[in-house]
Amino acid sequence: MLLFPYYYAMILGYSIIGLAIASLGGAAPGASNLAVIRVTTTDSVYKAMRIAVGAGIGEIFLALLALCYSTFFTEFFQMNQWVQILFTTVFFGIGLLFLLPAQRKVFPKPSITMRSSQTSFLTGFLLAFLNPPVLLFWIASITLIQKYIVPLTDMSPISVLGLFFLGVFLGKVLVLYGYAVLGSSLQKKSTNNTKFNRIIGATLILIAISQSIRLVIE
Repeated sequence: MLLFPYYYAMILGYSIIGLAIASLGGAAPGASNLAVIRVTTTDSVYKAMRIAVGAGIGEIFLALLALCYSTFFTEFFQMNQWVQILFTTVFFGIGLLFLLPAQRKVFPKPSITMRSSQTSFLTGFLLAFLNPPVLLFWIASITLIQKYIVPLTDMSPISVLGLFFLGVFLGKVLVLYGYAVLGSSLQKKSTNNTKFNRIIGATLILIAISQSIRLVIE
């Protein structure tokens, strides 16, 4: 009879592991984190949480890809470092645009309109999913889980995988909620959006520089 509580505790442990790893990976400033802060300071926490939900779904897809194709993606990124260089350059360029707000006015607003909820969700999803460094983080994390913590593969029971990915989703969303609260507190202290733009721009440039250094070292 004692096996049943142990079994359910072990199953629940997968969701805790997923939550812990997603929280750890999402704590570092990234594109989705900065987007949540930006939207909170210019709009509301509610709208920022739409981005967080989209990012949570994107994080699940990254974890799933890492779980199923870790070897393939590891070899791909090793043989095609231009992918990481491309995204590093994009981060650096976007950071410069935030540091130079006057230059952003030369870009026309898109003529295609979408509902606010759709736009926010899609933004969060793309910012989380189109992120090679985070995919590499998940590949390394799942490799460590498999070697030192618990057995976890794409052939694991549906209940195990479901709880693990639920933990991943909750971890990402909770971290982004924390960033949304941070953005809300910044909004109350100051209404200077230029200052927020510079903070976001500087953070993106620092991320690009750190990623560049890591690529050079490797």
